Amino acid sequence: MRIPRRLVTMHFSRFSLALGAALVFILVGTVGYAFATNVSRKGAGWYTCRTDEHADVSNYMIVRNNGGQPMCIGAGNFGDDFTVERSSVTRAWADFPNIYLGCEEDGSKDQLCSTDHDTPMKVSAISKDEASVSYSIPKGIVANNAFDIWFNKSGARPVGHDNAAELMIWPGARGLGMAYTKKVEIDGIWWGYDSWNTNPKGLASWHYIRFWRLSNNASGSLSLNLIPFFQYAERAGRLSSGWYLTGTEYGFETCKGGRGETVSKFVDNLVGPGPALGALKPEPKS
Repeated sequence: MRIPRRLVTMHFSRFSLALGAALVFILVGTVGYAFATNVSRKGAGWYTCRTDEHADVSNYMIVRNNGGQPMCIGAGNFGDDFTVERSSVTRAWADFPNIYLGCEEDGSKDQLCSTDHDTPMKVSAISKDEASVSYSIPKGIVANNAFDIWFNKSGARPVGHDNAAELMIWPGARGLGMAYTKKVEIDGIWWGYDSWNTNPKGLASWHYIRFWRLSNNASGSLSLNLIPFFQYAERAGRLSSGWYLTGTEYGFETCKGGRGETVSKFVDNLVGPGPALGALKPEPKS
């Protein structure tokens, strides 16, 4: 899910970026860390209440305050986490605060992309895609938490909206009735599967594919091998091995409330046939 809005970013010279990266490495010792481009500093971390502002955080990841209704998000550091600190969401699917690697549409007929990540990557070239995350949706909130994975028909950096498929994996939700057409077992877990074509006003149609965990855990931790989800969608005729994965997001599709929604320890280890640029090692399974 993406809520189209214009992102405002700052542009730096190549020298400035190199100097900043060197200073950050000296100060915090974290490769891939960058100060947020357009959020406020809060102690050792960051904070924003502005719609669609984003923070550049560790390991080349981006956190985005993506939404159509007021929400404030932040974190105590520039790591792999964020928390919704305030929210006035009252409308279904109004906001999708998320952390991601790869590219995400920014509403300006362009996409905001993380650096040093192997996307777009042809589906047939993916040799490994392992993801893990810890998450929480407090009681009283109406929302789901989800991996949101996007595919484009072209291997060029995407411009505007992806035109092939959106594959969502919902570990759980609160206040939402479960709906699916089939039950499938993937990666040792039972999921409710559903799919349809979307055709929003002003955008090209794409395939929407959803896997909803039947155990429906609104809070917890999860490690998944994503390739079997891609393979199932391909066998169902909803995904093509000739398409390109452009980005993997994780966040909360929020319908009511949202304060206290938290993501941490987000990892997406995407590996193709060649050396991975900026790919992360998955956390060991407990």
